[in-house]
Amino acid sequence: MMFTEVEHQRNGLDLIKVDNDQAKIIFSNFGARIVSWKYEDNNIVLGNVVEADEYYHENPYYFGASVGRFGGRIEDGRFELEGKTYQLEQNDPPHHLHGGFHGINKHYFDYEIKDDNGGYIQIIFTTTVKSADDHYPGDIKLKIIHTYDIDNRWTIEYSAEATETTLFNPTNHVYFNLNRDNKEVNNHILTSSTLKMHLLNDKNLPTLNDTVDLIQVLGKQSMRFEDIGKAEDERLHAQIERYHGLDHPFTIGDELTVENSQFLLKMKTDMPHVVIFTFNETSNWESDMNIYKPHSGFTLEAQCLPNDINLLGEEAPSILRKGDTFFSKTTYQIIEKSE
Repeated sequence: MMFTEVEHQRNGLDLIKVDNDQAKIIFSNFGARIVSWKYEDNNIVLGNVVEADEYYHENPYYFGASVGRFGGRIEDGRFELEGKTYQLEQNDPPHHLHGGFHGINKHYFDYEIKDDNGGYIQIIFTTTVKSADDHYPGDIKLKIIHTYDIDNRWTIEYSAEATETTLFNPTNHVYFNLNRDNKEVNNHILTSSTLKMHLLNDKNLPTLNDTVDLIQVLGKQSMRFEDIGKAEDERLHAQIERYHGLDHPFTIGDELTVENSQFLLKMKTDMPHVVIFTFNETSNWESDMNIYKPHSGFTLEAQCLPNDINLLGEEAPSILRKGDTFFSKTTYQIIEKSE
């Protein structure tokens, strides 16, 4: 059986709690975000349920949030589209990051709950992203559906239509940690048939063809985070040293798995890239709610390549044409290993 309950906190923030007896997952209307995913007694995502109405307004880390309209950086906050140049907020100077100061992570979404009477539960979030707020061309009608099923599979579906040709590159900024007590994730093992890491230039932006094939470098399809950090490859080593971990787009195979000794997390997506960020810096939020240390979580952000509009121009996958409908789907499934 599956059931839901809604908790209304202050500041208009709601927590939508979905329970299937084995696991409980919690979403919020603020940022259409995931707040908690507890498998039995182990919470595998970073977040704060008790103080959510303060925590998610104050922290700078996008915990669990839907981000956009553009996930990742746009160089100098500037791009050209259909012959017109647009200047966006430079909220990560000198770049634009995750949709700026008025990104969808700050939206209070309308929502409805759909119950399949036992098989799955959906929370359907909707909002309008306005050009007057974020300075992108056109308004967007956006729907984000979070689905949780009896097989402990969490699915995110995005659909969007724009009033003008614009950019749209949404993702979810959930931080996972399969260890207990938020211990460092360096022991987690990544596996995929393809693991190509896009290197970042001195502006912290990816280039199209500057990649490292981790499977070729390490000679295996499965690798720990700490293996990547210790790899004997000069370019890779320089990147890890500069960022104190990963903050990079990856090209993956049909499926990516991440595991520790107790759990296996499966990811599938129809987006072309996954940004893996190992939460390398945690000291720039001075709050007693900040309990995290570096490498106490990692993201798996399914998206187009950051800054693709300035790399590929009118061929950029992040362009959403007027009259077209954007759709993408990403699934995460948690599986407990047998002893």
